[in-house]
Amino acid sequence: MARAAAHLIARSNGTSRGSPTAHRDEPVRTRRAAPRAPRTACGSLPPVTAPDPDALLARVRQICFDFAGVEEKLSHGAPFFHVKGRGVASFASGHHQSGHVALWCKSTRDAQERLVKRAPDVYFVPPYVGVSGWVGVRLDHPSTDFEALAILVEEAWRSVAPKRLLDAKPSPPPKAPVYPTTDPTVVREARAKLTAITEALPDVAVEEGAGRVTFRVGKRPFAYLVDNEHRSGVVAVYFKATREEAEALAAGAPKRYFVPPYMGAHGWAAMRVDVGKVPWKELARRVAASHAGPRRAAR
Repeated sequence: MARAAAHLIARSNGTSRGSPTAHRDEPVRTRRAAPRAPRTACGSLPPVTAPDPDALLARVRQICFDFAGVEEKLSHGAPFFHVKGRGVASFASGHHQSGHVALWCKSTRDAQERLVKRAPDVYFVPPYVGVSGWVGVRLDHPSTDFEALAILVEEAWRSVAPKRLLDAKPSPPPKAPVYPTTDPTVVREARAKLTAITEALPDVAVEEGAGRVTFRVGKRPFAYLVDNEHRSGVVAVYFKATREEAEALAAGAPKRYFVPPYMGAHGWAAMRVDVGKVPWKELARRVAASHAGPRRAAR
């Protein structure tokens, strides 16, 4: 795929771009590919006509597994592609409510800066790993060049793969792992219930996102409906609470309440709405209390 196909990038304006991370005046660097049976070329990857995260993840897998030694695992709720634990790329769908589907690729600070400057609608500096030179590539943007993405992945792979793998034939792609899912009917019913609760409260604005619905008063969120965040397989409602209250709820009813990752440290608790008989009246009370706090601050 990308391994001997840097020339495929010579599409834009009739000029050769070569590696997406190379300067325009740098020669295109290609490597000697090991003899092998031809596999699906980048240009014939199935087109994605809508930002369907599953279809985009399948396309990313097709690219990543064209390189020897690449494996996939779940890391922080996201599919993570690596060689013996050394990161190549991470798939991010709606990360921290960005609303985007993206691939974070290992790269260099110089390459990151050039790419983001050249096409800021497609490339960006991802959180956490951006300081180490990783670059984010939006997969759901109409301008995304998947051939350039394949070469970016190749460069990431070459930077972490041991020498013995650089000319090795890749193994057949593994079967896609089965990650936890949620019941769409449960999600719809929870959405309707929470909407009814929040409609009774003043000055509420609703924002839809990938896997999360945010309820705000003014500019400040007071509740979230979260669907399978970090591929947890959980449908839950987040509401404001002190750390002590959140921990007490989780300790007293661990099948119903939990302290949400990341957000729990900032004063949030969570109630699962996908198990057993949901105590909607209790949740309505907690959501109303959460609404009252930020509403006072927003005035």
